[in-house]
Amino acid sequence: MVVKLQWKRTKRTPRTVRLRTAPEPPPPPLTQREIEGGLAAILSPVAAMLFAVSLWRLGQDLGFAANFFVEEGPLAHWQPWFALAAGLALVRSRLNRRSQSGGDDAAAAG
Repeated sequence: MVVKLQWKRTKRTPRTVRLRTAPEPPPPPLTQREIEGGLAAILSPVAAMLFAVSLWRLGQDLGFAANFFVEEGPLAHWQPWFALAAGLALVRSRLNRRSQSGGDDAAAAG
């Protein structure tokens, strides 16, 4: 940091004083609650996207939608996409609950 001080009005240039400041401390590490809340926030749009993909595939099966991007294999049906979306929504719900309650899931259960 550079601080310029001028003592009197003179034609000389002001004195330059260099101050040394302490380095910033590193940020505190993330807690388990913060990590769980962050994962829950990320899983929400992923689950919504998978649900939309399952509706797209169901729409194609019913003749309402355009061609689906998976033609063959286990992911060519709407049921696996819906199961993945429901599973991620369940995981998101559990993570969100744990992050808001402080992670004491065992104490809340019994």
